[in-house]
Amino acid sequence: MNRKILLYVALMALGLYSIPNTVALFAGQHSFYSGMGVSCDKCHADVMSQIISGDYVYNKHKAAAANFNYTTYLSVGGTNYSNGVINAYDGKIWTWDPSAKAWNNGTDFKNVSIDTSTNSGICMLCHNATLTGSFTHTGIVVRVCDDDRCHGNRLNAFNSPEILRSTSNITAAGYNLSQANAHQPFYLDASNQSSGYAAATGFGQPGNANGSSGFTSRGHWTCEGCHTGTVVNVTIIQAPVFNHSDPNAAKRRY
Repeated sequence: MNRKILLYVALMALGLYSIPNTVALFAGQHSFYSGMGVSCDKCHADVMSQIISGDYVYNKHKAAAANFNYTTYLSVGGTNYSNGVINAYDGKIWTWDPSAKAWNNGTDFKNVSIDTSTNSGICMLCHNATLTGSFTHTGIVVRVCDDDRCHGNRLNAFNSPEILRSTSNITAAGYNLSQANAHQPFYLDASNQSSGYAAATGFGQPGNANGSSGFTSRGHWTCEGCHTGTVVNVTIIQAPVFNHSDPNAAKRRY
């Protein structure tokens, strides 16, 4: 009996030291603060390999994560960036203060940056709660492709290409998809469905949430359909055919 207990204790001790480096605190699940020192790829190596394999997407998003002007814009709930001025959701105007090396709204100073010294920096761009104005017990949220302040959606397009030194309005992709084009039916149909991701509405904006469901919509599927290797199931409903066997069938065009 004693041998079994000793073996059990030994296995438990071995398991404790084999736990991946998730910066877990025994006081209450995993705690992630500003993404500093977090090695996301320790547990999500498969996801990281897929991101890195998409070289263009990886480089663009890592550059965005390293742009502290953009991460500050996200964290204050920016609605527009023009000529070095950030307009925020609460009506506050932020300007760059060179002496303080931070953005200043007359009262507060902010210069929000995330750790980009490792691959985990790109993860924090989409998963750091402080960049969405939300705070959870883990500090982790899900910001999908058609987020208000990333690539826009049919409800809001709070994005400004200028802050990322982009000359084209590519960041309004989600909003443009909702207009009259070949992708519109797919995007609008997916937008009316709830995903399993809780909507981060820290700035009081509904964003791409599916109504009052409390979850983000599946609109981001449209983006992933062309820009990732994600498999999306689509059911195509064929139009009714003309009944040739019935001479009394209603006449109509094919």
